[in-house]
Amino acid sequence: MVLTAARRAPRVAALLLGAAALATGAHAQEIPTAAPVLDIPEDLFVPTELSLGGARVEFGGIARAEYDSNIYAQAYGGKSDTKLIFQPYALLTKSMATLDLSLRAEGNFRRYLKYGTESADGGEVRARAAWAPTLSDKITAAAGYLHGIEDRGEPEASTITSIGPREYNSFDGDLSYAHQGARLGFSLRGTAATYRYNRDIDRPRNLDTYGLVARGSARISPLMNGFLEGFVSKRDFAPTVGEGGLDRDSNTYGARVGVAIDPGGTLRGEAAAGVYRFDPNDDRLDARTGFSAQVGLIFQPFVRTGFTLDGFTGNVATYQTGASSREDTRVRIGVQQELRHNLRWQASAVYRRSRYYGTGLTQNIWGGLFAIEYILNRRLILAADLRYTDRNSSAPLDGFSRLRGGIALKFHY
Repeated sequence: MVLTAARRAPRVAALLLGAAALATGAHAQEIPTAAPVLDIPEDLFVPTELSLGGARVEFGGIARAEYDSNIYAQAYGGKSDTKLIFQPYALLTKSMATLDLSLRAEGNFRRYLKYGTESADGGEVRARAAWAPTLSDKITAAAGYLHGIEDRGEPEASTITSIGPREYNSFDGDLSYAHQGARLGFSLRGTAATYRYNRDIDRPRNLDTYGLVARGSARISPLMNGFLEGFVSKRDFAPTVGEGGLDRDSNTYGARVGVAIDPGGTLRGEAAAGVYRFDPNDDRLDARTGFSAQVGLIFQPFVRTGFTLDGFTGNVATYQTGASSREDTRVRIGVQQELRHNLRWQASAVYRRSRYYGTGLTQNIWGGLFAIEYILNRRLILAADLRYTDRNSSAPLDGFSRLRGGIALKFHY
């Protein structure tokens, strides 16, 4: 929605590819705005320094109005509506010599003006600790809770219009260790997450996931590392047996080789390719080997202009009846630019393909995004965006087109 939400985060943090190897499915909106990538110090939209017991406190939020031409993502007879969204947050951070702590809480409250059953409330709480006992070693732990609201346009989203969108509760945590020497590096990360849906009709979607990623790297130039990583993920559905009496639990194994450019200059980020092996617990389902790839690159030829390429292909969780597995391919090409010190914009083109093995179903989603923001002062940003999505499918009545546009006010103290 706005372009400065993560400006103070490390510039390559969003490009760490190992975490995506543990993906279990999509729980996000179709075309979110991209995280800021321009390596420009923030000097206008700066929160007031507040302290609490030696910790830094920040609070603010986003108030937004959005028009949606097809709120149910239907093939025919789409219903349009306007929704009001309010997303307040509070952030607590504390930095010490070798330890960084953070705690963030955020709400997500939305109200539709005509179709009130689509109104819903969500929220998230997340804590993180990073300990660097030496210049070469770092241990990071994080945990969070999310009450999520499903986007109607996502693959496998609910098509029932008489009740609101699916809502779920998710608890997740991860623990990682990284060592970076003069030439060689090593990292290990473990994750776990649980998803529990609110309605009885959605209980077959309840899922627990576990994952592990190990990476070894070697510096091949002052700005580039080559790496080899292996990953394993485990999915446990509750109940295990789905429609048709099949055991839905599975394991996925894989390995990738790639390069990481960090710290980079004009070009930075990571790219990797390899294979994965999908291994279902039920012998009646076919195991499968597929191509695995991940890319997150930033090309910044000018100080105020950056281009991005993000992509993924691999196995993700599926709830589709009759499907043995699902493979997603996602590609996003974008541009971000700072026109003036207080005026920024971004645009993206997005493609996603979801292929369901065992049913022959294939979905293709094309989309575009344009977003702009104007910094009014150190406390307020005025933003606007426009998003278009078109999905075609091999299944009848599974496609749709959707136009959404909104204006927002971002604020902090």
